[in-house]
Amino acid sequence: MRIEDSIDVEFLDTIVKEVVKEFPLKVEQYQNGRTGIVNMLMGEIKSRAKDKFEPRIANELLMQKLPEVVSR
Repeated sequence: MRIEDSIDVEFLDTIVKEVVKEFPLKVEQYQNGRTGIVNMLMGEIKSRAKDKFEPRIANELLMQKLPEVVSR
């Protein structure tokens, strides 16, 4: 059984989208080179996901979403 099988990736994806949307100033700071902002965003994702948090998957999803937001 893979970790992805026991983690609801769609659930995490929804949380990542919400966090990115709710923290536009942090996303802008990330865009301006403050890569440490990722830790703050990951903390928020972890807080919301509770026991369904899988750091590697959440980080991958966040890294996919940040460029999408930045390029808009």
